[in-house]
Amino acid sequence: MTEAKEVTLEQLLTAREYRAAHQKELIENYNLPLISFTINIPGPVKITPESKIIFLEGCSALANKLKEAGSSIVYYETNHYNTGFEVYYVVNKDQRKLKALMLEIENEHPLGRLFDLDVIGVDGILISRENFGNSNRKCLLCHADAHGCGRSRKHTIEELMQKIKSMVDSYLNLVP
Repeated sequence: MTEAKEVTLEQLLTAREYRAAHQKELIENYNLPLISFTINIPGPVKITPESKIIFLEGCSALANKLKEAGSSIVYYETNHYNTGFEVYYVVNKDQRKLKALMLEIENEHPLGRLFDLDVIGVDGILISRENFGNSNRKCLLCHADAHGCGRSRKHTIEELMQKIKSMVDSYLNLVP
């Protein structure tokens, strides 16, 4: 793998704006719900050996779950940017059922805590975890609210990345 590239906050914000505009465009073009998959990686380096494994495993889990559920995939796109990995699926399935499937992956897969599987409805509104009785995401290290820990910078990026590496290593030891 090539040298790790740091991205700036400005680059991350620009990528987020592009992603939101692209999501809106896909929903308007297909008039169907959209799954947007990214991964939760803290810090300025988004492409690492661990993030690549997490992304590939998440893509596999997502494809398998959609296949098991008999979902009709209308459009698929994957992107690899310095700001992170992205996948879009336009799916001909009820958006609430799609969100339930994505929550199953996030809650049951050993790396699911690192997956960000958003479902955006045909109205362009994100379907939240809370709509299904799920709590906010918990911090990887102390299990407090993840957003609160992130905002307060309670943990260092190094501590978080070490935990992610440990999760990936443990997962790889489980895989035959």
